[in-house]
Amino acid sequence: MTVAQAEATRLIEEARGIARRVTEQETQRARAAAEQLVLKARDAAAQEHTRMMAELRREVGRLVVRTTAAVIGKILTPEDQRRLAEETTKELTTS
Repeated sequence: MTVAQAEATRLIEEARGIARRVTEQETQRARAAAEQLVLKARDAAAQEHTRMMAELRREVGRLVVRTTAAVIGKILTPEDQRRLAEETTKELTTS
């Protein structure tokens, strides 16, 4: 009986040790997966920011051209529009 009890205790301790190792391995896997998700989210946010800034620059350039045409009271040539858009973009990127 004592031998059986000792064997049972040994098996229980062994099972507990295995459970701790499995838990630690799964925790490490979960951490790694979470880190990957965070990295992907940061990358996506950076790409979205870049896209939105480019869109904003285009929109500001378009508004500058429209406002300038309205203020000076003349129709701007495509060359005038291009120049204004380039100057606006240059100003936005240096600010």
